[in-house]
Amino acid sequence: MRPLNVFVAPRGNAFMTDIAGWLVEAGELLGRTATLRADGTLPDDPAALNLVVAPHEFYLLGDYTDAAIHRAAQISAPVCTEQPGTPWFDIGTIPARVAPLVLDINTHGVAALTERGLPARHLRLGGVPSMNATGGGVGAAREIDLVYLAGATDRRGAHLATLAPLLWDRHAELRLFTFSRPVDGDVPGLVFGRDKYELLARSRILLNIHRSDGAGYFEWARFLEAMANGCCIVTEPVDGYAPFVAGEHFVVADDLPATVARLLADPGECARVGAAAQRAALDEFPLTASLGPILDELEHGLDIGRRAPHSTAGGRRVPKYGRHLRVAQRLPLLPPFQPNGDLRLRAYQAMVAETALQRRIDRARCLVRHGRDDVVQRTETPAYAGAAPAVSVIVTLFDYGHLVTETLDSLVRSEGIDYEIVVVDDHSRDDGRAVVQAFMDAHPDVPLLLLGSEINRGLPAARNLGFSAARAANVMVMDADNMVYPSCLRKLADTLAAHPDAAFAYATLECFGERPGVASAKAWYVPWLCEANYIDAQAMLRKSAWERAGGYRTDDALVFGWEDWELWLRLAVAGEHGVHVPQMLGRYRTQAESMITTTNLVADHMIAHLRELHPTLPWPP
Repeated sequence: MRPLNVFVAPRGNAFMTDIAGWLVEAGELLGRTATLRADGTLPDDPAALNLVVAPHEFYLLGDYTDAAIHRAAQISAPVCTEQPGTPWFDIGTIPARVAPLVLDINTHGVAALTERGLPARHLRLGGVPSMNATGGGVGAAREIDLVYLAGATDRRGAHLATLAPLLWDRHAELRLFTFSRPVDGDVPGLVFGRDKYELLARSRILLNIHRSDGAGYFEWARFLEAMANGCCIVTEPVDGYAPFVAGEHFVVADDLPATVARLLADPGECARVGAAAQRAALDEFPLTASLGPILDELEHGLDIGRRAPHSTAGGRRVPKYGRHLRVAQRLPLLPPFQPNGDLRLRAYQAMVAETALQRRIDRARCLVRHGRDDVVQRTETPAYAGAAPAVSVIVTLFDYGHLVTETLDSLVRSEGIDYEIVVVDDHSRDDGRAVVQAFMDAHPDVPLLLLGSEINRGLPAARNLGFSAARAANVMVMDADNMVYPSCLRKLADTLAAHPDAAFAYATLECFGERPGVASAKAWYVPWLCEANYIDAQAMLRKSAWERAGGYRTDDALVFGWEDWELWLRLAVAGEHGVHVPQMLGRYRTQAESMITTTNLVADHMIAHLRELHPTLPWPP
């Protein structure tokens, strides 16, 4: 038997290293000498059977010459893992043009490769013994009700948001990541190999939501890992899953909330599907059953190295792999179109100047009426003075009188924790302050302090005022149009207690209103934070961390609206960090008027300013 070498990019997604490891394990079970090659070297032994997992990463991330890629591609079979129609799939097909055989883990990919005239086979993934972390059985100790492991897209976020009412009081693990760069074991919140298998072995349900409409894509790698650990898969309708059987080895749902609710109420059904899936993955349809015939075909049925139509023999030139790969990589990464830059900057500067003028007028009026140019009126409920809160909740209010009662109602439904509420009315132009006063009159038993500012100081300064008045060591930041679920304060406080070195804790937010979805859905990771602010201000900070950082940045026009992002960046520079709770514990209201914000006018200038403020952070090139 020829030896088997399985190549994978050393700097690629760790998901691909997992798949490569399965192939090596299956090769060894088939009696071959099998080696995992993750050292950056190219296939160079035509006498071996060479598989290249995820060619879109392997060739793109390595510093190889065109001639070297050409030679390697001629003596290896690429294992394609990406969905047709994506740039990653297209990149993978470039070196595949000269391969003796092209493998794909999904039948959709096989069909697309065949249409391009490539000799493609379906490498059906199956279980290998190392996947199983249940100790041989499905197991009864599954403390996680639902787990979700996938890249973040708008469609997935919108579907996840519909599950928030079901999951806020459950143990859910919603672990999302971004596609902007390869992810590995250094990215918080993501798990690979044995850690992932143990997570799945502790979970009752694995949820699958397609990346885009009409995808119907059977996620072979993710599903096999769950099946091998007896985890019940709930998925949108899929195809191309044979030999597995829908309804027996996984659950197909046209209505995700209803199906998840039914299964959460029926642990026995979850266990039955999970047990059948585990038997199928590990015993009935293991990876060896599909890999063996393919390796035999490569060994005996193909003349490796002689198929390539672009061989350098006879004076034919080597294709320009590097150029094609770089072009394909750049296509989805074009910068945003931002016309009329000077006009947008002038409009923004005029708006900032108008706001500053209005605030000076406020101060003049305050001086005339009260004898001072900054007056804050304090109003307390009867319960406030004697309270000993574990958490202070700051609610900043400006012209949200019609919504603030919903926010306060959600806070008073909090369970299992002593809290106080500090409302900072930033000189609202509506009846917001009166609405809060009416709420205080109706809830005398709620520890609530109303700080009524007679001037408008702006959101970051209003938050700083709330922090100064907060009596608890942990401070929850809220806007007056957002809400929390009853378990939010307790779970975030518990997270800070479990991570004494963390500056703050935050949970995934269910976005509702104009644009359903999720926010604050990824773990703290500074490279991601330098690309965009994905952590909303709705978070629980240690008051000591706020004090060390010097509070929210005020009076900086080029941070307007991004003060929370700038605070997270400042904490990162100081070596501090936040901890993500991967559950939907808060609610973020999206409104039509928030779709186009003032900051969009000069976003490029503002990002440049943030980079100047914090030059030591790992900003993207």
